[in-house]
Amino acid sequence: MSDTVRFRVHRGLSRSEGEEGFQDFEVPLVRGMSVMDGLDYIYDHLDGSLAYYDHAACNQGICQRCLIQINGATGLMCQTLVTGDLTLEPLSTQPVERDLVTKWGRKSDG
Repeated sequence: MSDTVRFRVHRGLSRSEGEEGFQDFEVPLVRGMSVMDGLDYIYDHLDGSLAYYDHAACNQGICQRCLIQINGATGLMCQTLVTGDLTLEPLSTQPVERDLVTKWGRKSDG
């Protein structure tokens, strides 16, 4: 098992405006680390401009605000454990505000 894992994270403002792309980050792999823990590491140590739902008040999969696409499947950042490289994208059914943040509760126009 590698000591680090690659987080390939959606970056940008809007799919419809074409202002998006991906950025790769190398994150130390820690046993029991969730996707949210990895994003917290990126935010704290690599890029403080990363936008994602960080919800310390819940962090138990109850509120579902951290629902995103993880390697192409819908999952909760706070409940999904990291076992290898990841590609993280916002939900395709929601308009993107920035990076992994969507306009929660609103359907996409496209």
